[in-house]
Amino acid sequence: MDMVSGVVSIAYSHFYIAEYVEQGFESVDDLPDFHTDEPVIVTPGKLTIVSCVQEHHAWVTLMLAEAQPEQQTEQWRLLGSWPYRPVYRGRMGISGPTTGPAVPAAGWLPGSQGYAPTLTLNPAAIYTVHVYARGRQDSRARYEAAMTHEEWGLDEGFEDYVAVFIPAGEQAGLGAAGQTSS
Repeated sequence: MDMVSGVVSIAYSHFYIAEYVEQGFESVDDLPDFHTDEPVIVTPGKLTIVSCVQEHHAWVTLMLAEAQPEQQTEQWRLLGSWPYRPVYRGRMGISGPTTGPAVPAAGWLPGSQGYAPTLTLNPAAIYTVHVYARGRQDSRARYEAAMTHEEWGLDEGFEDYVAVFIPAGEQAGLGAAGQTSS
């Protein structure tokens, strides 16, 4: 099982798990439709995760597994499962809408300069992505309580996320490198 983690800065109540646009590919930057009640919005090359809190830092883990993992504690809730088809070369990253890539948690990795956690998916595969959250059910109330008590520096620990990518088949017409077959 491959796994990467980082701390993302959530702004405007969302963050992205997205493929990097690789050289030789044209961007298919479809904007997510925020007029939905879905906690995850899937567009080509991107998952937009909608948070219950306007602005905070969240620990996010991306996993590539052969089967859906067993839930270890009741604190984690499955937000849902969605099909995902890589559109570039499958190199997935975590980023905030205004702050860029996720960074390591303080004290976990030395020197965060240039660190951007990436998980590489097979670009020729189709995946089912399962997204889990911890703390989401009452995160808004905890955030508002912190703001009421003027705890302005409190900006993490409200929500955490895990996205598990599980191979579910092959994309028709794509070779092992994700390029169209001739």
